[in-house]
Amino acid sequence: MSPPEGGEQFVNGQLAVSFPTAVGLNPSERRALLGGKGAALAHMTGLDLPVPPGFTLTTVACHRFLQQGWSADLAEALAAGLADLESLTSRSVASPDRPLLVSVRSGAPVSMPGMMDTVLNAGMTVDVARALARATGQTRFAWDTFRRFVRSYSSVVLDAPETLLREIGVRHFGADDGRALGDQALAEAAMEFAEELRSRDIGIPGDPLQQIQESVQAVFRSWNSDRAETYRRVEGIDDTLGTAATVQMMSFGNLGDRSGTGVAFSRDPSTGERVLTGDFLIDAQGEDVVAGTHQTLAITALAERWPELGAELTRVATLLEEDLADLVDVEFTIEDGTLWLLQVRRGKRSDRAALRMAIDMADDPAFPLTRSEAVERVRRILDNPPTQAMPDTSTPDASLLATGVAASPGRAAGVLHTQIDATLAAEARGEAVILVRRETSPSDVAGMAAAKGIVTSLGGLVSHAAVVARSWGLPAVVGVSGLEIKPDGIRLNDRSIPVGTEITVDGSSGTVLLGIRHVDEVDVPETAIIRAWLSQSSDRADQPQNSSVPSGHTFSEEATVHTVGRVLALKGMGTAATIAYVLGTAEADVQPVLDALINDGQAQVLGSGQIVPTASLRDDVGQWYEDAAGRLHQRIEPLMEPFHQTNVAFKELVGQWQLRTVDGREVANDHTDPGYDTQVVGRLRSAIHTDVKLIIAEAALAEPRLVRYLERLEAALAEVEQGQHDMMAHPLKDSYHTVWFELHEELIRLSGRNRADEAAAGRG
Repeated sequence: MSPPEGGEQFVNGQLAVSFPTAVGLNPSERRALLGGKGAALAHMTGLDLPVPPGFTLTTVACHRFLQQGWSADLAEALAAGLADLESLTSRSVASPDRPLLVSVRSGAPVSMPGMMDTVLNAGMTVDVARALARATGQTRFAWDTFRRFVRSYSSVVLDAPETLLREIGVRHFGADDGRALGDQALAEAAMEFAEELRSRDIGIPGDPLQQIQESVQAVFRSWNSDRAETYRRVEGIDDTLGTAATVQMMSFGNLGDRSGTGVAFSRDPSTGERVLTGDFLIDAQGEDVVAGTHQTLAITALAERWPELGAELTRVATLLEEDLADLVDVEFTIEDGTLWLLQVRRGKRSDRAALRMAIDMADDPAFPLTRSEAVERVRRILDNPPTQAMPDTSTPDASLLATGVAASPGRAAGVLHTQIDATLAAEARGEAVILVRRETSPSDVAGMAAAKGIVTSLGGLVSHAAVVARSWGLPAVVGVSGLEIKPDGIRLNDRSIPVGTEITVDGSSGTVLLGIRHVDEVDVPETAIIRAWLSQSSDRADQPQNSSVPSGHTFSEEATVHTVGRVLALKGMGTAATIAYVLGTAEADVQPVLDALINDGQAQVLGSGQIVPTASLRDDVGQWYEDAAGRLHQRIEPLMEPFHQTNVAFKELVGQWQLRTVDGREVANDHTDPGYDTQVVGRLRSAIHTDVKLIIAEAALAEPRLVRYLERLEAALAEVEQGQHDMMAHPLKDSYHTVWFELHEELIRLSGRNRADEAAAGRG
């Protein structure tokens, strides 16, 4: 099914705006008027993406309702919007042949994930359920949709207690929401469910229009709910903004095994890695995913099941990411093989992910973000940068309680609590609390804000717990299999852990540990790169025009006998100019030191003018590396295996740069095929360089001078991209390969290894 075209456009006193009309609004005004969801849907409509048609009752309408109640002009705006939607879809509210069901979703101008209300499948009655069964030939789908609507409407609009709804639901449908029931049994259970609620004065109107109207009112009222006010207070969001309410044709992810729903991030929101990430469920509706009440599948399961849809979702996420120049999260539904987009917004991310994405996006020539823009985007993070735990080799296996999805990075320790009120009371006493729940809901936000870390038994990367935890920088592990929540604590794999027990949550590794397991923390390596870029922009602005310091340098070492001697021994030979460049200092400062080394017999001048170290200097430098390895081994050694893997890929790439295949045989690359060169350099930039700069940044946390390698690699890569072919690999220039080789040598020696053993092991 493709999105309908045409339809009357309308703007009724700024109270309601259809998606096509909203495309023509000033983009700077859209968000304030339509909220984030309405503005995003209008934007995607303008991009010709598959968006179910709909309209948005604006923040102006919200303010009017909250101040004056439901009025004739609001009713008129809603009726006009529905009439336009019926025309667009060729469906009609309460139609016996082609019934129109709608979602009614909140959307504030500032993202408040899960804090306000949504009603799905509004317009549903027993007769409509029967009409859906006839129209689709799927009785189960029709009555599952009826069940979902009754549950949603009773909770959101009629304010029925969740515990009561769960109790009655289990009695009629079982613990699996009716999946074990036959089609006819499900239909009977759904009608009995609605009838029992009616007998308890929880009666749903039989008029579909009234249902939709009351759903809109509930969405507007939810702006002033306790949970929304708490979230705004924590986030510093203006209380006067209000929310819009978007009314949209339902797309059904519960229409059988060729349907599903999910949320996809264009990059990993916990780590920043450039890989489509998210949660997905087959034969489900959106609330099943974001509420965290179901054990979700990774987004990779979608691509494995439906490769074409997986490729289309990846294409859409990439397009929207580049369009917004930022991480996006995309809500979607697949209805019987058709992809529909329900929302796009800038994704909540951890601080570490924000740093990595800023670096990767700014270093991607195809991405619309400059380095200066990237620095400004994450500059505030530098005041309190995220940290990572040093390897915890002392943690005994017995301390591992559970593993789950690493949803929000960092490590936190505290006493275990499972109830919100108890968490708030403990926090008021000054105790650190780890909140452990089956799942979290918007009503839990006060307790979440009081906790130091969060653990849930259900949910995935886009569950409520995960999204809020990342937004607030709380370590979180979700989807912990086998975790049961009890009144007096938790039960994990036949092991009871009472409330008040000290536990540690590690949101980077996805583990939960018994006891307070503190480890040494260091700034994440991405911090060093952003700080270098920040310094670089300052240096370029302040640098004298006649300076002999290389343009763009950000790190420099003083020219001393030790530093000059180390570089000379590492390179094997050099001049004052080459050594000055490596140190990031001035040639005039290096020359006197070289003269002193020559006079002392630790260096000599060749006929070519190059200076080489003597055996005495090489021995002195070797001893210095031994001493440094004693100090740095534990910090550098963990980097050796990831560097080795990247080194293998780099050596293969250098071979591809120097040789290419023509007519089935390898020939010297004469660089007459710019397309070939562009592909090779693109792989260097997007893969190898991305990996090595993080390794360098992490090494620089232990030995700060190593950040100069990143600057030299950046300079060499920039020259290669500008067409200087020999700056990929030239032994007498500061080419990418030359700098790489010297970096490798330093890592070998600073880790306490040696080149001969590395070569013998195939890591040379």
